[in-house]
Amino acid sequence: MSFANGRWVKDWIAPKPRTVAVAIVVVFVLSLAAFLWDVDTPNVMMFDETWYVPTAQKWLAAGEMMHEEHPPLGKLMIALGMWLFGDNPFGWRVMSAGFGALAVSGTFLWAFALLRSVPQALWAAAIVFCSHVVFVQARIAMLDIFLMAFCTLALAFFTFSIKEPDRRRSLGYALAMGVCLGLASACKWSGFFLLFGLAGAYLLIALLRTWRVRFEDPRTTDFYAPGGWPAMTPSGALLAFIVAPLLAYFAAFLPQIVQAGTPLEFIDSHARMFDVWGGVSAPHPYASLWPTWLWMKRPVWYYFFIPGGVWSHNPASAVVALVNPFVLAAGEAAILVAIHRWIVRRDLDSMIVAVGFLSQYLPWLFNPKGLEFSFYFFPSVMCFAPALALVVFRGAGTWRGWAAVGVPVLAAATFLFFLPVLAGGIGVDAKGYYARMWLKSWI
Repeated sequence: MSFANGRWVKDWIAPKPRTVAVAIVVVFVLSLAAFLWDVDTPNVMMFDETWYVPTAQKWLAAGEMMHEEHPPLGKLMIALGMWLFGDNPFGWRVMSAGFGALAVSGTFLWAFALLRSVPQALWAAAIVFCSHVVFVQARIAMLDIFLMAFCTLALAFFTFSIKEPDRRRSLGYALAMGVCLGLASACKWSGFFLLFGLAGAYLLIALLRTWRVRFEDPRTTDFYAPGGWPAMTPSGALLAFIVAPLLAYFAAFLPQIVQAGTPLEFIDSHARMFDVWGGVSAPHPYASLWPTWLWMKRPVWYYFFIPGGVWSHNPASAVVALVNPFVLAAGEAAILVAIHRWIVRRDLDSMIVAVGFLSQYLPWLFNPKGLEFSFYFFPSVMCFAPALALVVFRGAGTWRGWAAVGVPVLAAATFLFFLPVLAGGIGVDAKGYYARMWLKSWI
């Protein structure tokens, strides 16, 4: 390594396995430290923790799985944290913090797979950290952060697989993708949305290649370009999109199967889940319809408490599941750019980002339960940072240099501004609270 003329800096930021590994470790450790900071505040259960913490307690005490409207993996992760660190607020939330750090690291890995640049991937990781969604979900014992982490990793492996020229490595990445998709679905069934979306992308590519579709200006970046994605033979697709996900999904039920003493528990547990989903949900004050998530009409307040009940004397402890407004607006614009580049320019990277977003968002149109919350949108929000990175770092224009600096600065500034209503331990007075409630429906 040469230290002359700054070449050592170039060596360290070069897209080499060592550099990528070091960057992942740094991103993970810094994110974990941020998520664990004061994670045991509030020291009482908030929002759906009143469902999932007792479920984990019951599992640890008696091996009984409660609240079977969702598969068991996320609940088992919460129970693991409590088994390791005790039945206390830290134990409830520590696994969420770990998977939150994994989600940020997965975003770095996905952005690196798209851009092949360590600095640009770090840029994307910073944006997703400041998006609010990972920070909030990593500090509460709910299932969504586990889903978000596995889905982000699945998108990273999908991208590596489709862009890898070596067949064996491409298949290895595809199998890793399949495992992550199965584990995501074992946290919440909405993990299957992404599986169906990525499988749909494969079928589209296979169809266009079968038809031998050609344009007058063929490009190597065409998402269906011949010779790309060597792992996706019919047998490779079967392994990646069916066998690997189903095996990973089934593995999440093994603790229940062992506890019940019969493999029929796998079938019985699904019968119970279908019974729950077949019911009618009661109205909820924080419910919102999926189209309104695009402007965060109704965020969910996970916690709000004024010590002593007098706001003029004590700041309120508050936690709201609100997407960073700047990242929301900029990210949605970037998704539109990605959709345009995919359809008009046939760009592979834009297709990956667009499919990742749309496949996790549009299926909520058909939600059979009828009860929706804005945090169901959070897995789609994870696609904003890579989409923004593609807009900022792909193409010419002096504005891109300004955007490369301005976007993370504005995202970080907005994050810091909203931090008092994201971290329950900071506190916010009445004036600060109303300064952050930009819409009446946020209150």
